[in-house]
Amino acid sequence: MFGNTPFNDQKDGNVDMTISGQFPYFNYSSQIIPQKINNSKIRFRSMIAIGNPIVDISAEITQEILKLYNLHFGETVFANPSNEGFYKALEDMPQVTYIPGGSIQNTLRVAAWCLYMNPENINLFKVTMLGATGNDTYCNKIISAFNQSGVNHILQKIPNMETSRCGVGIHQKERCLVPQIKASNCLTEDFVNEHEKEIMSHDALLIEGYFLQEKYDLCLNLCTKFKDQRKVVILTLSAVTIVQQHKDKIMEIANYSDIIVGNMGELETLAEMNGMDYKTTFEKVSKNLTIKKDRLFLITHGSKGAIVGKYDYTRGNIDFILQCFPSVMKMEDIVDLNGAGDAFLGGFLSQFMQGKNLEACCKAGNDAANVILKNIGCTFDKRKKIQFS
Repeated sequence: MFGNTPFNDQKDGNVDMTISGQFPYFNYSSQIIPQKINNSKIRFRSMIAIGNPIVDISAEITQEILKLYNLHFGETVFANPSNEGFYKALEDMPQVTYIPGGSIQNTLRVAAWCLYMNPENINLFKVTMLGATGNDTYCNKIISAFNQSGVNHILQKIPNMETSRCGVGIHQKERCLVPQIKASNCLTEDFVNEHEKEIMSHDALLIEGYFLQEKYDLCLNLCTKFKDQRKVVILTLSAVTIVQQHKDKIMEIANYSDIIVGNMGELETLAEMNGMDYKTTFEKVSKNLTIKKDRLFLITHGSKGAIVGKYDYTRGNIDFILQCFPSVMKMEDIVDLNGAGDAFLGGFLSQFMQGKNLEACCKAGNDAANVILKNIGCTFDKRKKIQFS
């Protein structure tokens, strides 16, 4: 049922997506009248994601607090004994906020928000988080956020272990991130097997690249089960360091994947080449994969927009490249860059699930990201509506 169906719309909208040599470009307007759901075009109705459930502890801080823990704005430093007190310093701030974080959570919450803007979708589509947390107040905050946004969850609660967290120190538009991965690394195979029927009831599996560091075998096992049933597998590359340090694991999961998601730096690292054009980079990665199948590449490139590519193994070259540009935003309107790429993927997938063409999927991704850019962390007003094409 799901073998090639995600990618059979080569003529997307009014644009011939089989163009080679010259590639179509799009710049989106902000308002397009929504269309009624066409059930015959639905690619998949349900998606489950596996990754790290994290809570972000965010607060405005001073340079003096950073110096106390040997931290600097603009950097990400994993928790260690020298900065362990940073979390208490944040939580002692009067304006501290707790925001569900982690790339996979961000993507799911945005996907659900975009899907359920249309009330007809509430009973048609489902998104679910699979992971592990502690049995603590951080976990309660994550579950509350899931419930508010309509994300289902299958969470293993690990006794005597704190939920994974990330300290976020903020000053104006500067950020310092201190992640601490704890309970999310403790998801067990026994728990997954116990919930296998519910997990396998989903049509698509979304895998967070970060999660392959500790739970590669578990992810690979789920991949093979989803592909044995001809279901959809989506992989996010997550970070350049993840690709560098775990390339063999990334390539193996990529072999099973129908969609590979990342930024340009991550894709170049996977291809082991820098400074080449999109077409050459897509082709290099595709040729290095041993399972020859239709698959999409969805690559974000900051202000240069997003690129969607598909490799044609029969012809031995890229079938099409669609590049879409975000609408221009004033710098003073941008509050926080964190989570914008995750939000783009959430918006994209919300329309991709429904069978919308790739142009409409990219526009939804851009529109969702633009909302997130105006807020601290990956947060949004659930009542805000985006009119999708």
